[in-house]
Amino acid sequence: MIIAVYNVGLGVYRWLIQLFALWNPKAKALLNGWARDRAFHRGDIIHEINGVTTGEFELIWIHCASLGEFEMAKPIAAALQAASSQRHVLFSFFSPSGYNHAVLDHNQTKVYLPLDGRDSAKRWHAQWQPQAAIFIRYEFWYHHLKTAIQANIPTFALGVSLRPNHFLFSKVASPWKHLLKQLNGIGLINESMVLLAQQNQFNNAFLFGDSKFNRAYDRTLLSPSPNPLLQTWLQRKPTLIFGSAWMQEITLLQDFIQTHPTALNSWQILIAPHNISPEFCAQIQDALQPLQTAKYSEKTTLSEEDQVVILDTIGQLADCYRYGAMAVIGGAFGKGLHNTIEAVAFGLPVIFGPNFQKFPEAQQFIHAGFGFSVSDSESFNQILLTLMSEVQPSPSQPQQKSFTHPLSTLAKNFVAANRADVSKFVNLTYPEAKKGK
Repeated sequence: MIIAVYNVGLGVYRWLIQLFALWNPKAKALLNGWARDRAFHRGDIIHEINGVTTGEFELIWIHCASLGEFEMAKPIAAALQAASSQRHVLFSFFSPSGYNHAVLDHNQTKVYLPLDGRDSAKRWHAQWQPQAAIFIRYEFWYHHLKTAIQANIPTFALGVSLRPNHFLFSKVASPWKHLLKQLNGIGLINESMVLLAQQNQFNNAFLFGDSKFNRAYDRTLLSPSPNPLLQTWLQRKPTLIFGSAWMQEITLLQDFIQTHPTALNSWQILIAPHNISPEFCAQIQDALQPLQTAKYSEKTTLSEEDQVVILDTIGQLADCYRYGAMAVIGGAFGKGLHNTIEAVAFGLPVIFGPNFQKFPEAQQFIHAGFGFSVSDSESFNQILLTLMSEVQPSPSQPQQKSFTHPLSTLAKNFVAANRADVSKFVNLTYPEAKKGK
């Protein structure tokens, strides 16, 4: 009965996508992607081994809902391919934003996953014939999971995050719970979640870790992308960075400026808004008067007089964290917190709003002592003033931040220590199951 209702809901969802596609670009892109990829199959992949093109290769299917899950999947894919030159990774997506922004490495392909359904899942599986399947984070599509299990291929869910009130522990989720117990393994991100899973009879649960930490840590080892304009400005003064900021975070800053007008005299602020539209950037500029603000896209030079820079472009925020002293991460006054791990990996203590319960890393950061949740202007002002007073000049090093917080080393070490043990998963778990059917 539950699955019958689920199937009806999927039919309605498909109809809504077709309707929205008449005017919504994302819905239209999804429909076009489904249509295009129906004609694409395993035989269209050209896989080269030692310079020889061959059709004999092992196809590993990794499903990611969107770009965040893709970032989690990349270290897993890299480790799988490093273990065998005969592996090709097929990334599937449900979100056009994930599909469009996913940058692939050698011997990797991306496609759209068709909407879940018994027939569509069987058709898609026959189309690609993967030798293994990995579902990232929360992607528990019933029919796609069931089809992979019935095909007797090694099937895993990795980077899974569970809470006591998780959907899987409800009576309604019993069909999904039955399927997930049949997986070769469910990789949880910390030990408390493994214990919670085992208490709910998921005996295939194991500690995997959080591969988002791997991606963030690896980024810190890369040389920064050349950007003399921003890099020079960021190193002039201690910089407070607002990452993926919404209006709620800007309002907090506005109140801080009004109640503590001299506190930022020796500081500068970089704001990367979640919405980079000219209209929203203009709202930020109006809110932060009398501070002198500059839109990055409009500047050829940045001076000390530019106390606030609005980063109204995509793809440069992570590199900017390299030079920052502290960060305020947006989203947690709304539906959910944005990426805190990138900032922490570069050693920045982070401040965010109260709605972080679905993001276990935020709770970990609070417990570790370099994450701070605020609920209003009063708590924000208090924490910001305290953290600002503790920032100190850094030893002079090329391509490094000029000012740092005493919590910086703790934050960086935490990210390094909490990376997922991807190699262990590949070397120990996967070979035992990969023979499959």
